[in-house]
Amino acid sequence: MVLLVFAGIAFAAMPVGDTTIVDAHTILTGLFKNVGNIKTLTYTMVYNERLDGGKSHVDSSYVKLQRVPHRIFMKMSDGAEVLWAEGVNNGNAWVHPNSFPYVTLELDPDGMVMRKNQHHGIENAGFDYFASVLKQAADKVGKNFDSHFLYLGEMTFSGIKCYKLVVIDPDFKYTSYLVTKGETIYSIAKKLSVSEYMIMQHNDLSSYTDISAGQTIMVPSDYGKEMTLYIDETSMLPLLLRVDDEKGLFEQFIFRNLKVNPAIAAAEFSKEYKDYHF
Repeated sequence: MVLLVFAGIAFAAMPVGDTTIVDAHTILTGLFKNVGNIKTLTYTMVYNERLDGGKSHVDSSYVKLQRVPHRIFMKMSDGAEVLWAEGVNNGNAWVHPNSFPYVTLELDPDGMVMRKNQHHGIENAGFDYFASVLKQAADKVGKNFDSHFLYLGEMTFSGIKCYKLVVIDPDFKYTSYLVTKGETIYSIAKKLSVSEYMIMQHNDLSSYTDISAGQTIMVPSDYGKEMTLYIDETSMLPLLLRVDDEKGLFEQFIFRNLKVNPAIAAAEFSKEYKDYHF
């Protein structure tokens, strides 16, 4: 989810005389490099996602992640726990709902039960997904990079010095797309580097598989009309990511207590781990 416009460019602020040049190119290069250096992550994510009818879904979750092999543990604000590990349990996630009947379920991470009122599946936790969205956006605009990727200066967010970066698509719109054999909303969204939830919502579809070959659907021209990022100057990772579409706020994610490459025992990605309730 792409030809890297910035491949081979090492991140560094570039001094000229007494002035340090920081621009969108160097910031994005640093972000891509540091995302690629992640082995493990822990953080608390506060998110706000617009659902059908314009209602906002605001919640938070604690996330523990290992990139390779890909493993994710998530604890929701209501105490529900989710564990997913690449190549394990036939691709299903273990879910303990922390409510009646208090039994552990095995669910498809992309099924409608787990994806109800969720823009993203558990596999998109971390930063790889949005890094790929940004890479695709940079590749798409090519030589017009500087008119679409805007560095708006330094700022402080939650007491942390950040770079503010805005990605704009002034021509954001929906265009027709002819579904071919074997395609799903997931595969189309991945190919175009757009939001599968946005596709489903805009076409009034009942599920992510509710399409068939020969059908024409409307797809967004980009991931959003505007994306705003607050990027930690030290870790070069986003602390806030906001996406707006033609209606306004589509989704926003705030990352708190972010720890990069902490030691996480392999047992912590097992459903038998002593602190879990699966």
